[in-house]
Amino acid sequence: MESLSSPPPVGAPAPPLDLPDLDGQHVRLEDLRGRPVLLSFLRHGG
Repeated sequence: MESLSSPPPVGAPAPPLDLPDLDGQHVRLEDLRGRPVLLSFLRHGG
């Protein structure tokens, strides 16, 4: 995954993101364009 040295400017498109959902299906952020998106990162164990 690409690392960002600084956050994108307000109003700029979000960087590409592809993550598994709770069912293990991959979801691409670009496929949700125009829809509200809430990202919640949870730490499990370790």
